[in-house]
Amino acid sequence: MDLSGGLEQVEDDLQELSLERTITKSLKTQEEIDRLTVDEKLGDLERAVYLLSSGQEVQRISVVNSLPQLIQDNAPEAMRRVVPKVREMLHVAGPDVQLAATISFLSILEREIIPISTYSSTFLQTIIMSLEVKDPVVSNAWLETLLSVCGCLPKDVIKREILGIAVAKGQLSQSVQSRLASCKILGRVATKFEPYIIKKEILPLVTALCQDIDYEVRGCMCRQLDSVARALGLENTKSAILPELVELANDEECFVRHAALDAVVNLLNLLDDDTCTQTIVPLVCKFCERSMEADDTTLPHVAEQFGRLCHGLSVNVDEQQQAWLLEFYTQLCIQGRMRDAQSPPPPPRTPSSICDEDRCAECRRNAAYNFPAMVLFAGPKNFKVELYNCFVSLCEDPHYIVRRTIACGFHEVAKLLGSHVQLIQQELVTLLNDNYIQVLEGIVPHLPETLESLVKGVGGGLSEARTMLYSTNRHQISNHADLVQSLLTCEYLVAACSQWRLHLTMMQRLACVVRVFTSDQIYSKFVPVLFQRLTLARVLPVKQAAGRTLCVIIRHNRRQEHRQELICRLIEALCHSNKYQLRMLFVDVCCDVMELFSRRFFKEYFFEFVLNLAHDPVANVRLKLCSLLPRLKTQIKLPGDRQLLQQLEHCVRRLLSHERDRDVAAAIRKSVFELDKIQVAMETLTQRMFMEEDLMDQKKEEEEKMLLELEEREKKEHEQTKGKNTEKGKGKGSKGQGRRGGDKSKEAKAAAAKEASPTMPRSNSLSHVSSSNNLSPGQRGAHNRGHRTSVGKTNSSELPSASPKLSKHSLHSGSSENMTSPGLTRKYSLGSKEDRIKRTSSNSPVAGVSTSHSKKSSLKKSSHSLTNLAASSSGHGSPKGGSTPTHTRKKGSQAR
Repeated sequence: MDLSGGLEQVEDDLQELSLERTITKSLKTQEEIDRLTVDEKLGDLERAVYLLSSGQEVQRISVVNSLPQLIQDNAPEAMRRVVPKVREMLHVAGPDVQLAATISFLSILEREIIPISTYSSTFLQTIIMSLEVKDPVVSNAWLETLLSVCGCLPKDVIKREILGIAVAKGQLSQSVQSRLASCKILGRVATKFEPYIIKKEILPLVTALCQDIDYEVRGCMCRQLDSVARALGLENTKSAILPELVELANDEECFVRHAALDAVVNLLNLLDDDTCTQTIVPLVCKFCERSMEADDTTLPHVAEQFGRLCHGLSVNVDEQQQAWLLEFYTQLCIQGRMRDAQSPPPPPRTPSSICDEDRCAECRRNAAYNFPAMVLFAGPKNFKVELYNCFVSLCEDPHYIVRRTIACGFHEVAKLLGSHVQLIQQELVTLLNDNYIQVLEGIVPHLPETLESLVKGVGGGLSEARTMLYSTNRHQISNHADLVQSLLTCEYLVAACSQWRLHLTMMQRLACVVRVFTSDQIYSKFVPVLFQRLTLARVLPVKQAAGRTLCVIIRHNRRQEHRQELICRLIEALCHSNKYQLRMLFVDVCCDVMELFSRRFFKEYFFEFVLNLAHDPVANVRLKLCSLLPRLKTQIKLPGDRQLLQQLEHCVRRLLSHERDRDVAAAIRKSVFELDKIQVAMETLTQRMFMEEDLMDQKKEEEEKMLLELEEREKKEHEQTKGKNTEKGKGKGSKGQGRRGGDKSKEAKAAAAKEASPTMPRSNSLSHVSSSNNLSPGQRGAHNRGHRTSVGKTNSSELPSASPKLSKHSLHSGSSENMTSPGLTRKYSLGSKEDRIKRTSSNSPVAGVSTSHSKKSSLKKSSHSLTNLAASSSGHGSPKGGSTPTHTRKKGSQAR
């Protein structure tokens, strides 16, 4: 019963589908289809003529849009057959065809498809006649086309064809629309003529239009006074233009006054100092006083142009006038807030009060926009007295749009203040803690410039070496705990919002902390947050940005133990993660490492781990690795990296022979072709013939060595200072105390000797985890679970507050004295490079090495120095003296 009902339902649905298909087919009748059908045998010109004569409007628009190309392909025939049809059709065409024609006509002139004389006799005449169209939108479009055409036409054509029309349209008997068009045309063509022609033919009409009875005409002509004055020259401007400008500035309509203020601002760089001092400065002061009393939109417009006014008049005002202008700017910054502070409880909001609040907020926003210009006007030395209170008021404004505007220009203010920049540090903290995302959008993109200005302002500039390495000012940064916390709060607010692009920008900008804060501050405050975003962020670009920022921090970190632990945590969090997305992200991080670090650094710490991803059970990870293989070959340099080249070749052969996934197999075949094109670098050749990439790599390697030398120098200075303090303490003591001190010194030496040869505790290490890459998926999961239970006792997001004392060691394999840190080996250990090479190059799985054996051999692994790593990577084999490599398996009684 149910089955039959279901069949009936299916039949009904099929009938409905057939009915819908019938309706779809009948949307166009056969008559309409025949009307829109064009013979395919017709050429381009014949088809264009046919469509212009009897086609539909959409077809005519298509022909008009293709008119420049038709003329370019066959100019004589197109001008003889198509263009007359287009000009004839435009008289009765609709708005869409007219708008399409405006674009095509301008394109023909800009592309110089036909001579100017031909264009003037055809298209220019059509443009001029089309100005009389009754539709205001179409008429304005043709007017804009004419104004653009005037910039491309020669002076004689403009004088013959256009100037007379502009004068005729500017007469008082014409309509307002015609007089407005005349104002725009006069302003456009004025720069084409000599001053005497302008004074004779254009200036009388300009004066008449400035005194027109319609305020729109007066305002439109006022906006063109700038170009007319520049064409006339200074003397004619002072005698003819300035009187009109002063009168327009006192007009009863605010629209005209706005235009007059804009004209004054645009003319400042043209007028001489005497004119500015005697005419413009009194005019501006009077205009500002009237705008403060007027209840219209003049005051926000004054606030918008106030920065340009003060900057242009800075050399023409005396101290009293400068003080007056700064006081007026102070009133702009608190416009509307002072009234709120003085008034008791606010009355009920009415439409007029809402409009007044919006006007005041707009005034404060424009004042915030002009704040950098006012800093230039007042000078950095007077900032604290004249402008600091205004700056605080704008940063704490109740309207978020004002705070956003001041946040967008914060970096400019910080640059201008120079050595006085510490005054605005607290305001930066306030803006970073703002709850509005719009405010953070203004401050976050320019964080590097702002923070660097803070450092340079207090430290008086940084040396190039310190800037390259970490660029920190210890005295200045030590007092900035609130700034560090505010940056972390800002990052939390941005991460909690739904705008992931802003979070991406924040992750990218946090890379600047290496040039601002100390290594300890970065390690303890920013690194945990970056690792959290690296693994838990919702969007992949944010994770990638966090990984790159971590690489930058590793690159510039001054402490060896920090660098070692960050590298280990990065490999543990990504390469050995249970999530395949993070293992794919490890490939992106390796690309960043290759870009930021030297080749030697990448080969020592990341090369084997990224190759181990070829054994990954997820096809997408292997697919991602295939794209990286050609770049891995560029890192190799023979003969020192012969074993690494063998690993790479073994990895490629394994993927070619054992890969079953179709996409991965195609990707590895493509990578093989690219690998064949790459020639392996030779050390003997590159020493004599350096390429640009080799020079860059050498520079990076030198910077890494410089970082190590700087750290070693600081340690020696610290030890010397400590020794001097100890000697002073001994000199003040008595003989008995000296004997007791001698006993203590012996104890200290014994403790130091004991600390110099630490015993490796039985703990898990990354070398044990790295061996799991060669296991089968099931063994690898069990292996990782067993290892994770021991490592998981320490929270990965919590960093150790203090690290054990390290012996001398280096990031470079070429360093002479290298020992692995006991503290690092206790928690993370990459194992010796010889071990990793043997594990990855061996055909037998590493699952045979038991966990207990790994724990017993961890002591011998900890004693390996980075010098031994370099020796193994250079093909020297085991250390001198024929000693057995540390990774050789021994029995349990001999393991310790």
